[in-house]
Amino acid sequence: MASFKVVCVVLASAFLAFHGVIADEQRRKIIDFHSECLDVHGVDEEAFVAALDGQIPDDDAFYEHLFCAAKKAKIMTEDGTVNLDNFEEELKDVINAPNMPRIAAIMRKCLVQKSEIMDTIKSAVDCFIKEEHGI
Repeated sequence: MASFKVVCVVLASAFLAFHGVIADEQRRKIIDFHSECLDVHGVDEEAFVAALDGQIPDDDAFYEHLFCAAKKAKIMTEDGTVNLDNFEEELKDVINAPNMPRIAAIMRKCLVQKSEIMDTIKSAVDCFIKEEHGI
């Protein structure tokens, strides 16, 4: 019986370690995708990682960076128009397939057109951090 418990513990540990590797890989892809916009707007990677964990900086540069990334992802235009029609296709190399349905659903729920660009971005961030995004 003790050997069965050992096997269960080993399998559970392996699963958790593998899940951690997948989560780390997914997070790295997202950070890499954002890196150009982070640099342009002077936002450091640590602040972005903290934001993924729910610690949003009260800094206009952070939101400008997100607008830059939204344009890069082709989910917002230069004038701030939201377009999620091709979200899955545009971000298939950034968001892993198992995560895509959840992230796409969150984006469709959270990235809602407002009258001002920064209102759209800030509202989306407030919504996104309340969701179980897993990245």
